Amino acid sequence: MTVRIGLVTDYFAAATDALAATVLLEHAGPSTPARGSGEPLFDTVSLPSVEPFVMLGLLAHLLSGRSYREVTAHPRHASLVAVAGDEGPWVVTVSDDLVADLAAASPAVLTDVGVRWARTPELAARPAEVVAPAVHALGSLAARATQVRHGIYCWTRLGPA
Repeated sequence: MTVRIGLVTDYFAAATDALAATVLLEHAGPSTPARGSGEPLFDTVSLPSVEPFVMLGLLAHLLSGRSYREVTAHPRHASLVAVAGDEGPWVVTVSDDLVADLAAASPAVLTDVGVRWARTPELAARPAEVVAPAVHALGSLAARATQVRHGIYCWTRLGPA
């Protein structure tokens, strides 16, 4: 029996890099229920195997119209915040520009971008009817984070696909 290793990715909102880094203390990531309340530790959206450098760079390019090179050159585009080991988990930033663009986008724009994003080679295995709702979920997370002046981060690790 062969076990395929893939990337487990959750996107979450946090007030600071230091607070985002504390998610490394939780094996299950940012959606781990808090003791007592049972509510997730962080406002989280699970986007399995949507890695934060290339895939989110493509999303930022499609949403903003800026070149891929420009969006990936942003100093907070997939910038490492914390790491626990060679196989993760890792916490990286999502650029402030992408967060602002996602938060400001209308539902129609998010749907259009999701459909176009699904056509990229990096997401070709995922149908548009799965990708578009994921973009909406990320847009909603960005809107909530923007309202409270939080950033968005990606918690990722290697795990069974």
